[in-house]
Amino acid sequence: MYSIYTVRYGDTLNMIASMFNTTLEELKKLNNFNIDNISMGSQLIVPSNQKDMLKTYVVITGDTLYDIARRNNVDVNTILLLNGLNQNDYLYPGQEIVIPANTGEIYVTKEGDTLKTILDTSGIMLEDLVKENKNIYLLPDQMIILKG
Repeated sequence: MYSIYTVRYGDTLNMIASMFNTTLEELKKLNNFNIDNISMGSQLIVPSNQKDMLKTYVVITGDTLYDIARRNNVDVNTILLLNGLNQNDYLYPGQEIVIPANTGEIYVTKEGDTLKTILDTSGIMLEDLVKENKNIYLLPDQMIILKG
């Protein structure tokens, strides 16, 4: 169970860990240990009380991002965004990455998105979108649950 948290002014990693009843070590693990310096507006993967929308995948020898995406019926760009990876990054056997679970549909926002464009492209109703998502800021790279 994970969600995306947008860092606010004054947040520290210890405060965020405490808010989500987790440890600093777990936050670092969820975010590939790339969160020593956070800034306002940064987005972190955090434990959530929502339905399991993300799952952990352990990379095996020979895996590529495209293979993982195809096998899990997920867009490669979604995997890249969720894990802070670039398209040319190397995957290591034993590396853990997060991928959307097959229990629902997610959308990762991009620059210029509006509620109207998301509703029009996804075909869902505003009430359903609000029911599935506690906070919607429409910042680029925010994960929004379309169907849970």
